[in-house]
Amino acid sequence: MRFYLETYGCSLNAADSDMMVGRLHQMGAERVPTLEGADLIIVNTCGVKEPTEDKIVFRLAELSRERVPVIVTGCLTKIALQRVKTAIPNFAAILGPQAIDSLGNIVQQVLAGHRGIIHLDSDITSKLRFFEGPPNSVICTIPICEGCVGNCAYCAVRFARQTVRSYTIAELFGVTRRVVHQGYREIRLTAQDAGTFGHDTGETLPDLLTHLDSIPGEHRFRLGMFNPNLVIDSLSALLAAMNSEHFFKFFHVPLQSGSDRVLKMMRRRYTVDEWVSVVDQIRDTFPQSTVATDIIVGFPGESDSDFEETMNIIQQVQPQVVNISKYGDRPGTSASRSKEKVDTAIKKDRSRRLSLIVHKIVLSDHKRWLGWSGRVLTTSHASRGGTLARTESYTPVIIRDEVELGQHISVKIVDATRTHLVGQHQSRP
Repeated sequence: MRFYLETYGCSLNAADSDMMVGRLHQMGAERVPTLEGADLIIVNTCGVKEPTEDKIVFRLAELSRERVPVIVTGCLTKIALQRVKTAIPNFAAILGPQAIDSLGNIVQQVLAGHRGIIHLDSDITSKLRFFEGPPNSVICTIPICEGCVGNCAYCAVRFARQTVRSYTIAELFGVTRRVVHQGYREIRLTAQDAGTFGHDTGETLPDLLTHLDSIPGEHRFRLGMFNPNLVIDSLSALLAAMNSEHFFKFFHVPLQSGSDRVLKMMRRRYTVDEWVSVVDQIRDTFPQSTVATDIIVGFPGESDSDFEETMNIIQQVQPQVVNISKYGDRPGTSASRSKEKVDTAIKKDRSRRLSLIVHKIVLSDHKRWLGWSGRVLTTSHASRGGTLARTESYTPVIIRDEVELGQHISVKIVDATRTHLVGQHQSRP
């Protein structure tokens, strides 16, 4: 059986797809790169933003015209089930994101001719045992847990991923040691919120990182996003565990708004000062680190002064990466029922103004690298030729030469743009 798989959304979804591939490989199935010749189509969906949902729904409508059976899985199936069913009424099966073990039996039913199967329940067994790293890559994404402990007013993903389910340190250690042995060099430790790791098992994130650090090799870990309130009490231990060459000094700590009033409306469980405190402690420990954050503009009830507070804190703290999203309603959330919606034109203007500030911050940060010489890890082929590498702080470096991937090489930074540094290869690995 040959299957074609499309994946949308976050790194957790990408990891789910890797586990789906492993599950089907156990059955003797073969993944094919195009629709042509496939016996089965699988679409792993995302429901975090409305534009992504619209894109997926359009794609499902296209695939409904194919003669090949289609299985739809991922977060959108639990966030907007009716819209999925309307887009592809002839679906073969619809699964929830925690049904990878069940996928094997359902695929067999579909190939036997069954249609209209809906299975949104979560499997009891761990799906991590099916994990396979992606082929032809030195980058690998390993989920450490899924679900969250929050109740954010704007988020629908919690309806799909639900409460925290952490993998054990022993299980993660075994998978990580295997992928390192297989040659993966950038290993992304992903989660809906990495700070929730162990809340259901009694294990801790610093202990996990300490155990993984003991695996020998030339690899580096990139830790995924964590909310400040979940690490503020254990941050010293977390940073101590990451004081190793095995860890990129990259920290994704979402802010979402620079206004405490808006954070309270969002049901975020920290204040702006607490977020700043976490960032300050990171930078005191690792002065050359990269801090990434997220901002939502135009949340219902956000005033001009609230937005100005966001602009001010971004200018003050100057995070090196800022992901800006315009607020959009998601099904079932309390924010979607608000009577204080911000006008679309205002949201666009706020996004534009904040983006201009962020562009200046990022370009200024990149220019400070000019003349720097040091080692970087080559991780992928650049989209316009050459090789993409990462500094220890995960700053992207484009090397004009084609260099073998997964190598630590010496470069000198000779140019800086808003999107990346330009490195001159100084020696062969």
